[in-house]
Parts: sequence; structure tokens; C-alpha cells
Amino acid sequence: MEIKTSQNNILIEGNIKNVEHYHSITSAVDTLLQSASDEIRIYILDSISITSSVIGYLCKIIKSNHISFSLYVADENLHNLLDELNLTTLLNVTKIEK
Repeated sequence: MEIKTSQNNILIEGNIKNVEHYHSITSAVDTLLQSASDEIRIYILDSISITSSVIGYLCKIIKSNHISFSLYVADENLHNLLDELNLTTLLNVTKIEK
């Protein structure tokens, strides 16, 4: 998995599947939050899944920091999973083309 950040955007390429990936994602988000960002956009281009720890972390920062948050996913299965978990509204999930 590779993470790139630019302004308020976090671009994630590759599969999100282990604890190291969780730490990389939380570190990137925390960096944006510390820079007084009031908007964060995360683009997940390749991953077909997302760990529960990442979902929990994102829910926590959205509720506790009152930020504008958007999650863009390219994989149809990941989009469907987030929809089945009733997270599309909270995480402001949008399906995109890669």
C-alpha cells in the first residue's frame, strides 16, 4: 500500500489489509488534522476491502473533530461493503472510476 498526500487529499493505492496500513493512514489523517484542515478527502483507488480499525478511526475523527469528510472509492465491492454497513452517509462515500 502506498499513501500520497496533497493539500487536503489522501490518495491510497494498493490493498488496505494490515496494522501497518492502519498506522500509515491514521498518521496521514492526523497530519492533516494538525495542519488545521477542516476538510479531508480520501481516495481509495485499488483496495477491495478496508479494515475495521480504519473504519472505526475514520468514524471517530469525523464525530470528534466535526470536519468535512469525503471518501472516494474505485472498487465496486468496497463501495457495496460500506453501503451494507450503512456507512455511506457518515463517511460521505462516492464511487469513482479509477
